[in-house]
Amino acid sequence: MLKRLIGCFVLLILFSFPVRAEKSPVIAKVGPYTLTRDDFQKELENNAQLKALLTLKPDMKKVLVERWVEVTLLGLAGRDAGLEKDPAVRKEIEEQTRMILARHYYEKRILQGLKVSEKEAQEYYLSHRKDYRIPERIKARHILIRIPEGGDKKAEEEALSRAREIRKKLLSGADFAELARRYSEDPGTKDRGGDLGTFSRGQMIPEFEEAVFRLKVGQISSPIRTRFGYHIVQVEAKIPAQIPPYARIKKRVIQDLLEVKKEKRLSALLMELKKKYSVEVHPENLP
Repeated sequence: MLKRLIGCFVLLILFSFPVRAEKSPVIAKVGPYTLTRDDFQKELENNAQLKALLTLKPDMKKVLVERWVEVTLLGLAGRDAGLEKDPAVRKEIEEQTRMILARHYYEKRILQGLKVSEKEAQEYYLSHRKDYRIPERIKARHILIRIPEGGDKKAEEEALSRAREIRKKLLSGADFAELARRYSEDPGTKDRGGDLGTFSRGQMIPEFEEAVFRLKVGQISSPIRTRFGYHIVQVEAKIPAQIPPYARIKKRVIQDLLEVKKEKRLSALLMELKKKYSVEVHPENLP
């Protein structure tokens, strides 16, 4: 816990300023450093996990302030001990500084002013409609009769016989969900009456999927053999492939276009910077 809390406030400590007149109320002071309410709130806004923790345990705020004081004291002592001159410490400080400068420069050059107009979003949707296509889906239930791992031919024949008997009951009008609760050996769906929910191609094992997608709505399948055993399946609905209207996925379209704009800006910026600064890469030296 202490390590996590220190991590949350390390940037505040590294970049605190000496005590000065503050409009924001002061929470704590240590030597030349100060922690204000604005500092504290800003750190919370940038750390969703910490913010959620404090929502559940408000008293942890006092613990965070105590850790800020403790780490600031240790930081002051380390500075007075001349640790800033230690090559290993100096390298770590430079690494942190590089990461912080990169983040702020990225925010300034890439994110600042980045937006998508309604017209741009609609045009992007129209030119990328196929990317939002939802494939054909099936809603189905199943009853699984397992074959024991390493089971012999007799065990397989017995499982197949049980599956056929259950299918006869279904064809005679028995309720599928009720029989699934009674006979299915799939613990994940048994209590839901065998409900598999909706799924599209590529989400189930091939031999199961191939057989199920050939079924008509309401049809009871013959026993389908997979590595799990024998399945009896009933398709409850088939949902044709579709492309959602713009209004339904507007937020997703806007977010996708924002990502495209970010990538374009970043690519152009990196090309510009590679011309300005020397870059060498030696992948052959990777361990």
